[in-house]
Amino acid sequence: MIKRLGWIFAGFGALLVLVYLMNLFVLKPVSMDLSLVGQGKPSLVLAYENFSPTGGAALEQLRKVRSDYETRLVFVVADLGTPQGSRFAMRHGLVDGQAVLLDARGIPLSALTVPDDSAALRARLEEELGQGR
Repeated sequence: MIKRLGWIFAGFGALLVLVYLMNLFVLKPVSMDLSLVGQGKPSLVLAYENFSPTGGAALEQLRKVRSDYETRLVFVVADLGTPQGSRFAMRHGLVDGQAVLLDARGIPLSALTVPDDSAALRARLEEELGQGR
């Protein structure tokens, strides 16, 4: 019985390590550093509320397209649970799951509700980035 519990705990520990490594290397986290906005590269900033299905779905869509746009855009999360993130969202009129595209100087270009599928998000980003702003 004790030996069996040992194997269960060892398996659970291995699972935790695997999830941690996936988050670290595979699911590269989106930065929450809002000071990156306006530093010479356009930015897409998502208003995100922890444990919210709306914000979580939007964040998942950003993660799906991020690798295609990392050379052209900085992806940042404005965490609504922090004073800085809340102020940023309020200043740009964002609620959970919405994003704002800003130019290289940090000037807002457009606000958007993140689409439910990555193809629609890619189309919207191409439209916005293709306008030569």
